[in-house]
Amino acid sequence: MTDDLLADLTDEQRAAVTHGEGPLLILAGAGSGKTRVITRRVAYLLRQGVKPWNILAITFTNKAAGEMRARVEALVPGNRVWVSTFHSLGARLLRQYADRLNIDKNFTVYDTDDRNKLIREAIAACGFEEKFTPERLSGVISKAKNQLLTPPMFEKTANDFFSRVAAQVYPAYEKRLRAANGMDFDDLLYLPAMALIRNEEFRKDLDARFKYVLIDEYQDTNLAQYEVAKRLSKDHPNLCVVGDPDQSIYKWRGSDIKNILDFERDYPTARVITLDRNYRSTKGILHAASTLIARNTQRKKKGLITDNPSGEPVRIITFDNGLDEAEGAVMRIKKAVEAGKFKYRDHAIFLRINALSRTLESAFVKHGVPFQIVKGLAFYDRKENKDVLAYLRLLVNPQDSVSFLRAVNEPGRGIGKVSLDRLSAYAEKMEISLFAAAGQVAMIPEIKGKAATGLRDFFQLVSELRSKLDQPPHELIETVLQKSGYRKMLAASKEEDDVDRLANVEEVITAARQFYEADPDRTLSDLLESIALASDTDGWDEDADRVSVMTLHSSKGLEFPVVYVLAVEEGLLPHQRSADNPEELEEERRLCFVGMTRAMKELYLCHARMREFRGQVRYSVESSFLRELPPEVERIDSSMSRNFARSGAEEYRARIAPATPDWAQTSEKPPSGTAGHENELEKGVVVMHDEYGIGTVSEVTGYGAMKRVKIRFPSSGEKVFVASKVKLKIVTKK
Repeated sequence: MTDDLLADLTDEQRAAVTHGEGPLLILAGAGSGKTRVITRRVAYLLRQGVKPWNILAITFTNKAAGEMRARVEALVPGNRVWVSTFHSLGARLLRQYADRLNIDKNFTVYDTDDRNKLIREAIAACGFEEKFTPERLSGVISKAKNQLLTPPMFEKTANDFFSRVAAQVYPAYEKRLRAANGMDFDDLLYLPAMALIRNEEFRKDLDARFKYVLIDEYQDTNLAQYEVAKRLSKDHPNLCVVGDPDQSIYKWRGSDIKNILDFERDYPTARVITLDRNYRSTKGILHAASTLIARNTQRKKKGLITDNPSGEPVRIITFDNGLDEAEGAVMRIKKAVEAGKFKYRDHAIFLRINALSRTLESAFVKHGVPFQIVKGLAFYDRKENKDVLAYLRLLVNPQDSVSFLRAVNEPGRGIGKVSLDRLSAYAEKMEISLFAAAGQVAMIPEIKGKAATGLRDFFQLVSELRSKLDQPPHELIETVLQKSGYRKMLAASKEEDDVDRLANVEEVITAARQFYEADPDRTLSDLLESIALASDTDGWDEDADRVSVMTLHSSKGLEFPVVYVLAVEEGLLPHQRSADNPEELEEERRLCFVGMTRAMKELYLCHARMREFRGQVRYSVESSFLRELPPEVERIDSSMSRNFARSGAEEYRARIAPATPDWAQTSEKPPSGTAGHENELEKGVVVMHDEYGIGTVSEVTGYGAMKRVKIRFPSSGEKVFVASKVKLKIVTKK
């Protein structure tokens, strides 16, 4: 019964698939077929008589979960095993066990923008409106939840002014979130983890239900995810985790590499199986990537072997500037396609941060090369679609204050800010939702005239639409557009943009219909949840013949015949914040390793001598990672002159930085007599130091003889100098 599952597996893969009971750690190197092993193990358990409802498989992206689900279905049709992401699992548990957890199952999952609206309200309520932004405090609250810190617990850790501010805003935000029956993205991990820790009966029930738990990408789990895995595997410790410490790249959002490094400490009886045979990349690519990652200390040593050919050498390409880099990569791709060597969809360009994509987009358009920027489901971020989603979320969850405020004046109903403030005050006083307050508008004498009529009509409209929640999602959206007047508003508009907006809204109906037809049991709540939990690669069309552009983080789990990694430079890759932090530098090296091991046949690592970034033109230093690669890596200088000729610099000045002095356009040191006066030193100014090279002023403090200037140098981190004594040359002014 299992021959077909095991026939094409290596000995190590077969051992992982057929492992019986007890904890199992599968150290799966890049491209080693881990998805095949996980899916075959699920199928093997099913064929051994394990019930589908006793198996839980968890991965990190919707795409990976969908692929895993499809593969298991092909092996064991109609199996109904739970295969999901951690966040989808959390949402499902919270809805399914809502009564036991004392929550309303119709909660709204807020995206980043809506979450920040509530945090802004909390900041204002605490009196810090003019001092701190929602974005800054949002990160602190998110980190607290991922570390399973409740507001009182977090308050005890607050030991400076900023954290004490956050300790006040956190509970104020939570109060508003719960009043709106809302969940933020972190709650989908935080609340299930806390429930499993605090409610032993709940934990035992789930442990008994999920007797076999399989977790992919275990190296990227944070404390909340770690606790979920641990608590679900206490009575039945059949926990199988798959991962690679060399690919742990999410420390910035709370992941802890120690979860996988210490697995054998947590589970002393664990069996460990290493998958080190790579099926993806050439020998040349693997050797370069392995040489790089061997520099890290936080890892479990293993090699990567392959039967693939040696292939083309890994190439480092040096460009004069960022524009030439973008054009050079695009032109190389175009020539390869025109020569019949590859298709456009065989190519991917990876960036450390999305902000670097601007020059690439221009180069693609200029040379007529089709491309797609992979940034998640940006379609649903458009105003008109967010308006429609606000209506839908309010139908499911009438307590959703954010959605109420968005939908109530779309189309306009003559309800001004003053009236909405009065409505909010009444709702707070009566401890009811804004929607319920709108139904009692006759009891609020301060709201009258057109505003009172508008609120009353809106309440009646939503109440009527809520009676149709049992309709298929696409039919309900059609009803909402018709009854609300939203479609009529766009159709009647003379603005050209509104024609596109109407088309976008119609496309929401199409997407909802496809969602429903794939599974008629799906409801409007399911549709809204799938949109809220979308990840970057969910909006990626892998079949379209276009070059894919994405961040290195988004590339995780993907593969392409040809990969270009751009801006492999100090301050970008590795990122500047890792300069003085060995642990973060190791994570940046892992990130580079992940990007390199996505390549199947050809790999190009690119950098520029000069780059315009965040409004500044600066000299660049090639990444230290490039100097850590083996000697057989081939170097190509794409410059007309290896010395970065003055003619090339003058051309760049004309394109980018006409105000930069002549000497700053070459690789020479500034001539004497060009020293900047200390009064010219301000944040953002680019300077040259005789010892540390080119740097950017990041902070200026004090006055007169006490004036200090902090400068960040790509190669050596931040340095502080006495402004009146340090010898600096001004490269570019702010």
